[in-house]
Amino acid sequence: MASAVKLPSGNYRCRICYTDETGKKARKSFTAKSQKEAEKAANRFLALREYNSKPENKSLKTAATEFVNARTSVLSPSTINGYRKIISGCMPELFEMRLANITKQSLQKSINKYAEDHSPQTVLNVFTFINNVLKDNDIRISETIVLPKRQKKEISIPDKDEMRTILNHFKGTRLELTVYFAVFLGLRKSEIYGIQWKDIDKDKHTVTISKARVNDSNNGYTLKQSTKTLLSHRTLSMPDVLYNALPDRGEDDAFVIDDSPAALNSMYKREMKKIDMPYTFHALRHYYASVMLQQGVPNRYAKERMGHSTENMLQNVYQHTFKDTHEEINEVMNNYFEGLLSE
Repeated sequence: MASAVKLPSGNYRCRICYTDETGKKARKSFTAKSQKEAEKAANRFLALREYNSKPENKSLKTAATEFVNARTSVLSPSTINGYRKIISGCMPELFEMRLANITKQSLQKSINKYAEDHSPQTVLNVFTFINNVLKDNDIRISETIVLPKRQKKEISIPDKDEMRTILNHFKGTRLELTVYFAVFLGLRKSEIYGIQWKDIDKDKHTVTISKARVNDSNNGYTLKQSTKTLLSHRTLSMPDVLYNALPDRGEDDAFVIDDSPAALNSMYKREMKKIDMPYTFHALRHYYASVMLQQGVPNRYAKERMGHSTENMLQNVYQHTFKDTHEEINEVMNNYFEGLLSE
Protein backbone atom coordinates (compact mmCIF):
# COMPACT_ATOMS: atom_id res chain seq x y z
CA MET A 1 0.00 0.00 0.00
CA ALA A 2 1.52 3.30 -1.12
CA SER A 3 1.79 6.12 1.45
CA ALA A 4 1.58 9.85 0.73
CA VAL A 5 3.61 12.62 2.36
CA LYS A 6 2.65 16.25 2.85
CA LEU A 7 4.42 18.83 0.70
CA PRO A 8 5.34 22.42 1.71
CA SER A 9 2.51 23.58 -0.55
CA GLY A 10 0.00 21.74 1.60
CA ASN A 11 -0.74 19.09 -1.05
CA TYR A 12 0.11 15.42 -0.65
CA ARG A 13 2.37 13.40 -2.92
CA CYS A 14 2.50 9.63 -3.23
CA ARG A 15 5.49 8.05 -4.97
CA ILE A 16 5.52 4.47 -6.24
CA CYS A 17 8.08 2.20 -7.88
CA TYR A 18 7.19 -0.45 -10.43
CA THR A 19 8.68 -2.52 -13.25
CA ASP A 20 7.75 -1.32 -16.73
CA GLU A 21 7.07 -3.41 -19.88
CA THR A 22 10.78 -3.59 -20.74
CA GLY A 23 11.72 -4.94 -17.30
CA LYS A 24 13.25 -1.68 -16.09
CA LYS A 25 12.55 -0.03 -12.74
CA ALA A 26 10.35 3.06 -13.03
CA ARG A 27 8.89 5.69 -10.69
CA LYS A 28 5.68 7.68 -10.78
CA SER A 29 4.25 10.41 -8.53
CA PHE A 30 0.64 11.30 -7.73
CA THR A 31 -0.24 14.64 -6.14
CA ALA A 32 -3.60 15.58 -4.63
CA LYS A 33 -5.08 17.94 -2.06
CA SER A 34 -5.53 15.20 0.52
CA GLN A 35 -3.48 12.21 1.62
CA LYS A 36 -6.36 9.87 0.86
CA GLU A 37 -6.80 11.14 -2.71
CA ALA A 38 -3.08 10.87 -3.51
CA GLU A 39 -2.84 7.31 -2.13
CA LYS A 40 -6.05 6.31 -3.90
CA ALA A 41 -4.70 7.49 -7.27
CA ALA A 42 -1.41 5.64 -6.76
CA ASN A 43 -3.08 2.41 -5.68
CA ARG A 44 -5.54 2.63 -8.58
CA PHE A 45 -2.58 2.91 -10.96
CA LEU A 46 -0.87 -0.14 -9.43
CA ALA A 47 -4.08 -2.18 -9.47
CA LEU A 48 -4.69 -1.33 -13.11
CA ARG A 49 -1.14 -2.33 -14.03
CA GLU A 50 -1.54 -5.64 -12.23
CA TYR A 51 -4.86 -6.24 -13.99
CA ASN A 52 -3.41 -5.43 -17.41
CA SER A 53 -0.34 -7.56 -16.79
CA LYS A 54 -2.42 -10.72 -16.85
CA PRO A 55 -2.41 -12.14 -20.41
CA GLU A 56 -6.17 -12.56 -20.61
CA ASN A 57 -6.75 -8.90 -19.68
CA LYS A 58 -4.43 -7.41 -22.30
CA SER A 59 -5.88 -5.94 -25.44
CA LEU A 60 -4.73 -7.47 -28.71
CA LYS A 61 -3.09 -4.13 -29.47
CA THR A 62 -1.02 -4.29 -26.27
CA ALA A 63 -0.10 -7.94 -26.85
CA ALA A 64 0.87 -7.22 -30.47
CA THR A 65 3.02 -4.26 -29.44
CA GLU A 66 4.83 -6.39 -26.85
CA PHE A 67 5.28 -9.11 -29.49
CA VAL A 68 6.96 -6.65 -31.87
CA ASN A 69 9.07 -4.91 -29.20
CA ALA A 70 10.47 -8.26 -28.10
CA ARG A 71 11.73 -8.94 -31.64
CA THR A 72 13.15 -5.60 -32.76
CA SER A 73 16.72 -6.92 -32.57
CA VAL A 74 16.08 -10.02 -34.70
CA LEU A 75 13.61 -8.84 -37.35
CA SER A 76 14.39 -6.45 -40.20
CA PRO A 77 13.38 -2.79 -39.83
CA SER A 78 10.95 -3.13 -42.75
CA THR A 79 9.26 -6.12 -41.11
CA ILE A 80 8.96 -4.27 -37.80
CA ASN A 81 7.58 -1.24 -39.63
CA GLY A 82 5.02 -3.43 -41.40
CA TYR A 83 3.86 -4.99 -38.13
CA ARG A 84 3.42 -1.59 -36.51
CA LYS A 85 1.34 -0.41 -39.45
CA ILE A 86 -0.92 -3.45 -38.98
CA ILE A 87 -1.32 -2.65 -35.28
CA SER A 88 -2.20 0.99 -35.89
CA GLY A 89 -4.32 0.67 -39.00
CA CYS A 90 -5.94 -2.75 -39.40
CA MET A 91 -9.10 -4.16 -37.83
CA PRO A 92 -9.35 -1.58 -35.00
CA GLU A 93 -12.37 -3.29 -33.46
CA LEU A 94 -10.35 -6.50 -33.05
CA PHE A 95 -7.14 -4.89 -31.78
CA GLU A 96 -9.06 -3.07 -29.03
CA MET A 97 -10.55 -6.32 -27.71
CA ARG A 98 -9.18 -8.08 -24.64
CA LEU A 99 -7.47 -11.36 -25.46
CA ALA A 100 -9.93 -13.19 -23.22
CA ASN A 101 -12.82 -11.95 -25.35
CA ILE A 102 -11.40 -12.90 -28.75
CA THR A 103 -13.17 -15.95 -30.13
CA LYS A 104 -13.16 -17.77 -33.45
CA GLN A 105 -16.37 -15.98 -34.30
CA SER A 106 -15.05 -12.48 -33.55
CA LEU A 107 -11.80 -13.19 -35.42
CA GLN A 108 -13.68 -14.55 -38.44
CA LYS A 109 -16.04 -11.56 -38.42
CA SER A 110 -13.11 -9.13 -38.48
CA ILE A 111 -11.40 -11.10 -41.25
CA ASN A 112 -14.58 -11.05 -43.35
CA LYS A 113 -14.97 -7.29 -42.96
CA TYR A 114 -11.32 -6.59 -43.71
CA ALA A 115 -11.41 -8.80 -46.82
CA GLU A 116 -14.14 -6.64 -48.38
CA ASP A 117 -11.65 -4.02 -49.54
CA HIS A 118 -8.27 -5.72 -49.26
CA SER A 119 -6.53 -8.31 -51.41
CA PRO A 120 -6.35 -11.97 -50.32
CA GLN A 121 -2.58 -11.65 -49.90
CA THR A 122 -2.95 -8.62 -47.62
CA VAL A 123 -5.60 -10.41 -45.56
CA LEU A 124 -3.30 -13.42 -45.23
CA ASN A 125 -0.39 -11.24 -44.09
CA VAL A 126 -2.48 -9.52 -41.40
CA PHE A 127 -4.04 -12.79 -40.24
CA THR A 128 -0.64 -14.49 -39.98
CA PHE A 129 0.65 -11.70 -37.76
CA ILE A 130 -2.45 -11.77 -35.51
CA ASN A 131 -2.28 -15.55 -35.28
CA ASN A 132 1.39 -15.42 -34.21
CA VAL A 133 0.53 -12.87 -31.50
CA LEU A 134 -2.33 -15.04 -30.23
CA LYS A 135 -0.14 -18.17 -30.19
CA ASP A 136 2.52 -16.21 -28.32
CA ASN A 137 -0.14 -15.73 -25.62
CA ASP A 138 -1.21 -19.41 -25.69
CA ILE A 139 -4.42 -18.71 -27.61
CA ARG A 140 -5.08 -21.13 -30.48
CA ILE A 141 -8.32 -20.39 -32.26
CA SER A 142 -7.23 -20.13 -35.88
CA GLU A 143 -7.62 -23.72 -37.09
CA THR A 144 -11.04 -23.23 -38.68
CA ILE A 145 -10.69 -19.60 -39.77
CA VAL A 146 -11.63 -19.23 -43.46
CA LEU A 147 -9.52 -16.84 -45.52
CA PRO A 148 -10.31 -15.50 -49.00
CA LYS A 149 -8.79 -17.61 -51.74
CA ARG A 150 -5.70 -16.21 -53.32
CA GLN A 151 -5.98 -15.66 -57.05
CA LYS A 152 -3.03 -16.52 -59.22
CA LYS A 153 -1.68 -13.26 -60.62
CA GLU A 154 -0.63 -13.18 -64.24
CA ILE A 155 2.99 -12.17 -64.24
CA SER A 156 3.72 -9.09 -66.37
CA ILE A 157 7.10 -8.81 -68.10
CA PRO A 158 8.25 -6.45 -70.88
CA ASP A 159 9.14 -8.01 -74.21
CA LYS A 160 12.43 -7.30 -75.98
CA ASP A 161 11.18 -4.24 -77.90
CA GLU A 162 9.52 -2.75 -74.82
CA MET A 163 12.69 -3.24 -72.80
CA ARG A 164 14.71 -1.46 -75.46
CA THR A 165 12.27 1.46 -75.22
CA ILE A 166 12.56 1.51 -71.42
CA LEU A 167 16.37 1.46 -71.45
CA ASN A 168 16.56 4.23 -74.03
CA HIS A 169 14.09 6.36 -72.07
CA PHE A 170 16.08 6.19 -68.83
CA LYS A 171 19.50 6.57 -70.43
CA GLY A 172 21.24 9.65 -69.05
CA THR A 173 18.66 10.20 -66.27
CA ARG A 174 18.93 9.89 -62.47
CA LEU A 175 17.38 6.44 -62.81
CA GLU A 176 19.72 5.04 -65.44
CA LEU A 177 22.01 3.12 -63.09
CA THR A 178 19.14 1.90 -60.90
CA VAL A 179 17.34 0.49 -63.94
CA TYR A 180 20.55 -1.04 -65.26
CA PHE A 181 21.16 -2.95 -62.02
CA ALA A 182 17.62 -4.37 -62.21
CA VAL A 183 17.66 -5.29 -65.90
CA PHE A 184 21.25 -6.50 -66.29
CA LEU A 185 21.63 -8.28 -62.92
CA GLY A 186 18.05 -8.89 -61.75
CA LEU A 187 18.58 -7.14 -58.40
CA ARG A 188 15.81 -6.16 -55.99
CA LYS A 189 15.29 -2.45 -55.31
CA SER A 190 16.42 -2.80 -51.70
CA GLU A 191 19.59 -4.59 -52.86
CA ILE A 192 20.38 -1.89 -55.43
CA TYR A 193 19.98 0.94 -52.93
CA GLY A 194 22.18 -0.97 -50.45
CA ILE A 195 25.22 -1.33 -52.74
CA GLN A 196 28.27 0.50 -51.38
CA TRP A 197 31.51 1.16 -53.23
CA LYS A 198 33.30 -1.44 -51.13
CA ASP A 199 30.99 -4.02 -52.73
CA ILE A 200 32.33 -3.21 -56.22
CA ASP A 201 35.51 -5.02 -57.32
CA LYS A 202 36.96 -2.73 -59.99
CA ASP A 203 39.51 -5.36 -61.13
CA LYS A 204 37.09 -8.25 -61.55
CA HIS A 205 34.08 -6.06 -62.46
CA THR A 206 31.92 -7.81 -59.87
CA VAL A 207 29.42 -6.62 -57.29
CA THR A 208 28.72 -8.43 -54.02
CA ILE A 209 25.13 -8.34 -52.80
CA SER A 210 25.15 -8.71 -49.02
CA LYS A 211 22.93 -5.91 -47.69
CA ALA A 212 19.59 -4.21 -48.27
CA ARG A 213 18.43 -0.64 -47.76
CA VAL A 214 14.89 -0.81 -46.42
CA ASN A 215 12.16 1.37 -44.92
CA ASP A 216 12.39 2.08 -41.22
CA SER A 217 9.72 3.05 -38.69
CA ASN A 218 10.36 6.79 -39.27
CA ASN A 219 9.44 6.69 -42.96
CA GLY A 220 13.11 6.84 -43.84
CA TYR A 221 15.63 4.24 -44.96
CA THR A 222 18.10 2.15 -43.03
CA LEU A 223 20.84 -0.24 -44.12
CA LYS A 224 20.13 -3.83 -43.14
CA GLN A 225 23.31 -5.89 -42.88
CA SER A 226 21.71 -8.86 -44.61
CA THR A 227 19.68 -9.67 -47.69
CA LYS A 228 16.11 -10.99 -47.96
CA THR A 229 17.23 -14.62 -47.55
CA LEU A 230 20.52 -16.38 -46.81
CA LEU A 231 20.75 -17.42 -50.46
CA SER A 232 20.39 -13.80 -51.55
CA HIS A 233 24.01 -13.18 -50.56
CA ARG A 234 25.87 -13.48 -53.86
CA THR A 235 28.63 -12.06 -56.06
CA LEU A 236 27.75 -11.27 -59.68
CA SER A 237 29.81 -10.29 -62.68
CA MET A 238 28.69 -6.99 -64.18
CA PRO A 239 28.30 -6.72 -67.95
CA ASP A 240 30.38 -3.94 -69.52
CA VAL A 241 27.34 -1.78 -70.25
CA LEU A 242 26.57 -1.68 -66.52
CA TYR A 243 30.15 -1.30 -65.28
CA ASN A 244 30.84 1.54 -67.71
CA ALA A 245 27.75 3.39 -66.46
CA LEU A 246 29.09 3.57 -62.89
CA PRO A 247 29.99 7.07 -61.67
CA ASP A 248 33.42 7.98 -60.27
CA ARG A 249 34.27 5.79 -57.32
CA GLY A 250 33.44 7.23 -53.91
CA GLU A 251 34.38 6.35 -50.33
CA ASP A 252 34.08 2.66 -49.45
CA ASP A 253 31.00 3.17 -47.24
CA ALA A 254 29.26 5.57 -49.64
CA PHE A 255 26.29 4.30 -51.60
CA VAL A 256 26.75 3.77 -55.33
CA ILE A 257 23.21 5.08 -55.86
CA ASP A 258 23.70 8.34 -53.96
CA ASP A 259 20.11 9.53 -54.26
CA SER A 260 16.86 9.38 -52.32
CA PRO A 261 15.23 5.93 -52.75
CA ALA A 262 11.79 7.44 -52.19
CA ALA A 263 12.39 10.09 -54.87
CA LEU A 264 13.67 7.47 -57.32
CA ASN A 265 10.65 5.25 -56.71
CA SER A 266 8.26 8.11 -57.45
CA MET A 267 10.26 9.16 -60.49
CA TYR A 268 10.17 5.65 -61.94
CA LYS A 269 6.36 5.54 -61.77
CA ARG A 270 6.03 8.97 -63.41
CA GLU A 271 8.45 8.18 -66.20
CA MET A 272 6.85 4.82 -67.02
CA LYS A 273 3.51 6.56 -67.42
CA LYS A 274 5.08 8.97 -69.91
CA ILE A 275 6.05 6.09 -72.20
CA ASP A 276 2.81 4.19 -71.53
CA MET A 277 4.51 1.21 -69.89
CA PRO A 278 2.48 -0.66 -67.22
CA TYR A 279 5.45 -2.46 -65.68
CA THR A 280 6.46 -2.22 -62.04
CA PHE A 281 10.10 -1.94 -61.10
CA HIS A 282 10.01 -5.58 -60.03
CA ALA A 283 9.06 -6.51 -63.60
CA LEU A 284 12.59 -5.49 -64.65
CA ARG A 285 13.93 -8.20 -62.34
CA HIS A 286 11.48 -10.68 -63.88
CA TYR A 287 12.76 -9.70 -67.32
CA TYR A 288 16.28 -10.67 -66.29
CA ALA A 289 14.97 -14.06 -65.14
CA SER A 290 13.13 -14.56 -68.42
CA VAL A 291 16.30 -13.83 -70.41
CA MET A 292 18.23 -16.46 -68.42
CA LEU A 293 15.52 -19.04 -69.10
CA GLN A 294 15.38 -18.18 -72.80
CA GLN A 295 19.17 -18.51 -72.99
CA GLY A 296 18.98 -21.98 -71.48
CA VAL A 297 20.51 -21.18 -68.09
CA PRO A 298 19.57 -24.13 -65.81
CA ASN A 299 17.09 -23.30 -63.06
CA ARG A 300 19.63 -24.10 -60.36
CA TYR A 301 22.02 -21.38 -61.56
CA ALA A 302 19.25 -18.94 -62.42
CA LYS A 303 17.91 -19.33 -58.88
CA GLU A 304 21.33 -18.57 -57.41
CA ARG A 305 21.82 -15.48 -59.57
CA MET A 306 18.38 -14.18 -58.58
CA GLY A 307 19.05 -14.87 -54.88
CA HIS A 308 16.02 -17.12 -54.47
CA SER A 309 15.58 -19.90 -51.95
CA THR A 310 13.18 -21.82 -54.23
CA GLU A 311 12.41 -22.07 -57.94
CA ASN A 312 8.74 -21.06 -57.58
CA MET A 313 9.12 -17.61 -59.13
CA LEU A 314 11.26 -19.01 -61.93
CA GLN A 315 8.50 -21.45 -62.82
CA ASN A 316 6.00 -18.59 -63.07
CA VAL A 317 8.39 -16.61 -65.26
CA TYR A 318 9.09 -19.72 -67.32
CA GLN A 319 5.39 -20.18 -68.06
CA HIS A 320 5.08 -16.53 -69.09
CA THR A 321 8.26 -16.45 -71.15
CA PHE A 322 7.41 -19.41 -73.31
CA LYS A 323 3.65 -19.00 -73.65
CA ASP A 324 4.19 -17.68 -77.19
CA THR A 325 5.52 -21.09 -78.21
CA HIS A 326 2.43 -22.98 -77.02
CA GLU A 327 0.88 -22.98 -80.50
CA GLU A 328 4.05 -24.40 -81.99
CA ILE A 329 4.10 -27.13 -79.33
CA ASN A 330 0.43 -27.89 -79.98
CA GLU A 331 1.13 -28.28 -83.68
CA VAL A 332 4.10 -30.60 -83.04
CA MET A 333 2.06 -32.80 -80.70
CA ASN A 334 -0.94 -32.92 -83.05
CA ASN A 335 1.23 -33.87 -86.01
CA TYR A 336 2.87 -36.60 -83.99
CA PHE A 337 -0.35 -38.27 -82.94
CA GLU A 338 -1.92 -37.87 -86.38
CA GLY A 339 1.12 -39.57 -87.82
CA LEU A 340 0.87 -42.29 -85.21
CA LEU A 341 -2.69 -43.13 -86.28
CA SER A 342 -1.93 -43.01 -90.01
CA GLU A 343 0.97 -45.38 -89.57
